[in-house]
Amino acid sequence: MLNQHKKYSVYKIRFKVSSTPSVSAALGSDVLLPCTLTPEMNAEMMEIRWFNYRFQIYVHRYHNKKDDYTAQMPQFANRTELLKENITRGIFPLKIHKVTAQDSGEYHCFVESSEHHGKAIVQLLVIAVGSLPNISSVYSENNHTVYCESCDWHPKPYLLWTDNEGNKIIPLMEHTFRDENNLYHIISAVNQPTTSYITCTVSSSLNHSKQNSRRLIDEGQRNTATHCILTCPSVAVSLICLCCIYLPAMNLGVGITKQHCNS
Repeated sequence: MLNQHKKYSVYKIRFKVSSTPSVSAALGSDVLLPCTLTPEMNAEMMEIRWFNYRFQIYVHRYHNKKDDYTAQMPQFANRTELLKENITRGIFPLKIHKVTAQDSGEYHCFVESSEHHGKAIVQLLVIAVGSLPNISSVYSENNHTVYCESCDWHPKPYLLWTDNEGNKIIPLMEHTFRDENNLYHIISAVNQPTTSYITCTVSSSLNHSKQNSRRLIDEGQRNTATHCILTCPSVAVSLICLCCIYLPAMNLGVGITKQHCNS
């Protein structure tokens, strides 16, 4: 009887639920959202509920020593797992498989015993590095407009035009929108400057990888050549496309489309 009293009296101790402020994950990867109890204690008999913006419809629920999927949000079906290897020590992270852009946001880890409850919040940041910027041109008798487009970014990207001396060029227009997968597309246009080339840079400040890619246009296209570079420095991602535009005008009317994003 004494042992039974010791077994259940632990839940009368007030506990603190904690996590980390934020977690980053690449699009399509698996991610762990931490959740722990302080002081260390057995959480097997507690209810553990992970949710984001709605308490009743949850991301994942653990109750009566088993997982409960009866009211799980449809977008997380077959993609969540509460890791219980250390649940007796008050450690039970949530694993989300194959994260999507829609998964980004705030998550709450709510823990309740018969005597107490607590909650911790963690921000999930899903990162997608977009396509190489695609530069195209539209010509008319009185005007030459240069477009830059990049697709499949998350979070929202930023675009910057500069000339060959690094001076910022103010765009004629710029438009950012989301597609059906919650990924961002960005399009911008400028008048052709008088410099030898211009640079279109699309960037996001949340990626920490580094990649490089270069593409040269065939010299047979006598009026234009492009030099594309993809870089991701330690604090930011930059996609840079340098378009060297020579003076002879070409007889191509290249519209602005999303075709290169789907290729």
